[in-house]
Amino acid sequence: MRLRPVNVLAGAGCVVTASTLLLPRVTGYGTSLYQLVVLGAWSLLAHLTSETYADSHHPALWTIATAINLALFLIPEAGIWLASRKRLPTICSVATCLWCGFYLLLLFRLFPATDGP
Repeated sequence: MRLRPVNVLAGAGCVVTASTLLLPRVTGYGTSLYQLVVLGAWSLLAHLTSETYADSHHPALWTIATAINLALFLIPEAGIWLASRKRLPTICSVATCLWCGFYLLLLFRLFPATDGP
């Protein structure tokens, strides 16, 4: 059975969204992408409300972090999906899976941030 690119994209999006649940468990400074997602979410929430609110309202913070995480995944994925979903559906599905795996490596392992926030 061949997976349709739209189903693979939806599954990869769910995996990336679920990966946000693991972000609070990251110790140390994390990776550069981790900092972009988490500190970007904190900064946006603090700008919209206040720093005190951003420090104490974690559900709002992680909701914004989920949206940022998914957006950062989908921006490059849109190019892959739009370019190959109709003509090369199998290649599109494989490329989507590879991009999802690489994105998760970027989020949790590659390019560790050593200088702190």
